[in-house]
Amino acid sequence: MNQLDVMILKILAEANRPMGSGRIAELIEERFGEKYSTRSIRYRLQKMEDKGLIRRVRRNDRVVGAEITEWGLTALKIETSSERVGMYLSVIEEMAYRCSFDPDVMKGRVVCNVSVVKREHLDDFLDAVVETYRAGISPSPLVAVKEDLSDHDVEVGEDEVAVLTVCSVTIDGVLINRGIPVTPVCGGLLYLEEGEPLGMQEYIEYEGSTVDPLHVFVAKGMTQVERVLETGTGLVPANVRYVPWAALEDVERVERELEKADIRGIVDVPKVEGEILGIPLPPRSLGIVAYGGLVPVALLEERGISTRTYPTRTLVEYSSLEDARRY
Repeated sequence: MNQLDVMILKILAEANRPMGSGRIAELIEERFGEKYSTRSIRYRLQKMEDKGLIRRVRRNDRVVGAEITEWGLTALKIETSSERVGMYLSVIEEMAYRCSFDPDVMKGRVVCNVSVVKREHLDDFLDAVVETYRAGISPSPLVAVKEDLSDHDVEVGEDEVAVLTVCSVTIDGVLINRGIPVTPVCGGLLYLEEGEPLGMQEYIEYEGSTVDPLHVFVAKGMTQVERVLETGTGLVPANVRYVPWAALEDVERVERELEKADIRGIVDVPKVEGEILGIPLPPRSLGIVAYGGLVPVALLEERGISTRTYPTRTLVEYSSLEDARRY
């Protein structure tokens, strides 16, 4: 496969619906910075269809787009096996870099997770956002409810809605915008005992992970958010990053500014140089733990309400978010 074939397969692998050559060309330029004509895309699609990598989807004898086949997925994994290492870390770093939110003026774009839920469960979702935020175990009560996210290649059915929630990677973005270098470390389950954070019971390092660790723990039903709400004791999705120790005062200032913007995901834990909650860090580093934006999703899943969740998926203007407490 050539470079264009790989890019096309990546786009189709992430899509939830058949996609035409024009839209594929747009996404390749947007994601990879490469510009190709729709004619070039159509030519490569024909070649890949001949090899069984993709199939054309027809409705009423009309081609509506292309989708990747099982063989295409396998071939893509083989072709990109070396670059898949650390893939999710790259997503975090890219989204943090693109985050432009300035809590001092309450303007700019924040990083959001996207969760698709049945319309009948929208109130349950908003309740989960409010409950976890009021309990101090999720980053923000701010949400956006959308009926169409085709621009982000997220399919929302007629009986569904998409709920965008603030991702804790926004914190990384704000720190970076203040000139503070941030290194993501891991995501996992923070153990709370009567409200006090005692340590990360389970965690997966971002280095080498191709998926969001918090999403893994939520999907496996390993969280105990409901129990934490009831007793203060249990496991909550959280993540860890570190900054230079010299940035301590700047981090505390950013934390205060974020709280004014209703983003307060940073967990109050002992500040120890070179480690955090028993996790070793480089010398002269300051560890920061933040509650994950998927905490409300974890609560929903514990209550038997399923979602299709896309972590660290998009950026939206802060001003477009609404307070779930006012819905």
